Amino acid sequence: MTNLEQSSEENPQIVNLSQTSVEKIEADLVRATHSNIGAIQAAEADMSITAIGAVNCQKFDANRVAVGALNSGQASLETAAVGILNASHVDFQGEALVVMADTVLAQGSSIGVAVARQIRADNIRAGLVIGREIHGNVDALINQRSALLAGVLGGLVAGLTLLAGRLLFGRKK
Repeated sequence: MTNLEQSSEENPQIVNLSQTSVEKIEADLVRATHSNIGAIQAAEADMSITAIGAVNCQKFDANRVAVGALNSGQASLETAAVGILNASHVDFQGEALVVMADTVLAQGSSIGVAVARQIRADNIRAGLVIGREIHGNVDALINQRSALLAGVLGGLVAGLTLLAGRLLFGRKK
């Protein structure tokens, strides 16, 4: 693995990578294709067919990438697999475990947990969706009705279990 860690005075302005593995990159602009990158700290990143451990940048554009954790001001991902995505504005197509944003635009995506102020979706599936405004076709595994039903059933089972325990194992006078 190549290590491009440098002090802030020596940071390159632009880093272009192709078919390489890098441990860490700090630059103003990072472009990569067919690469493996451990961590990126940049103002802007443009990725294609790349695997990245962690990204912290202002603007992130990617096509066919896998990212462990992404923290960005504006993120645009097409055909992506992401663990945790945190951004102000997200334009997303792919699969993600957790998405947290002010605004999410998603199409044909699968998301485990989506938390946003505004979600505009075209055919997405999600485990849990929390949002102030949700527009479009969102198929949530847990919605208000199922969450209420699960809470009532869970409370009923817990209450009956405690009552049975008290009746069976309570103090005898």
